[in-house]
Parts: sequence; structure tokens; C-alpha cells
Amino acid sequence: MKNKRSRPFRRINSTRSHSDNFNNGNNGARVKGSLSTILEKYKTLAKDASTIGDHIGAENYLQHAEHFGRIINERNERNENFQLNINKKLESDDNAAELLEKDESASESAIKESNTAEI
Repeated sequence: MKNKRSRPFRRINSTRSHSDNFNNGNNGARVKGSLSTILEKYKTLAKDASTIGDHIGAENYLQHAEHFGRIINERNERNENFQLNINKKLESDDNAAELLEKDESASESAIKESNTAEI
């Protein structure tokens, strides 16, 4: 028989969900959307904070905006590099196919020449 005291205390009729524990502090003030939307939102928040004289808050929002700007730039660079690699691979595949066709046609002509020389 197990000892019931070894288990931690747990409420049976708890009405709160576990996700509520993390939502108490910010009251849903999280900025949501695409990266460009978030960037623009933080720039707007920085401008608004600066307008009302909250220079520390404005600097905080500008730092967030700069962070998302860097993320956008990194993703754009990664996408450009990926596209360049795909294009290079396609070009090399096309060149390889052309070389293979030339090699096959040269082999065929060499075979024909050797067959005519034997006759």
C-alpha cells in the first residue's frame, strides 16, 4: 500500500488553468503579428512614448524595433543566399546536362565513324 503523504498536495477542484500563471503580469500587452508588423508597432510605440515624455520607454521600444529589424535583415539575407544557391545548382545541372548531351553525341559519332571504318 502506497503512502499517501509522499505525494505533493494537489487541489482537486481548481478552476484556474495553468496558463493563467504566466498572464498575470503583462495583461496581454504582447505585440503579435508578422515581423514587419511588429517592427512598425514598436516604432509607433517608441514615437508615442517619446511624445508624452517617456524617454526611457521610447528607448526600450526602439531597442525592440532594432532587434526585429535585425531579424528581418537576417531572414532576407538567408532567403537571398538560398535563392542564389538554387539558381547556381540549376545552372550547374543545366550545364551538366548539356555536357552529357555533347558527350553522348560525340560518343555516337565516334561509334558511327568506327563502324564505317570497319566496313
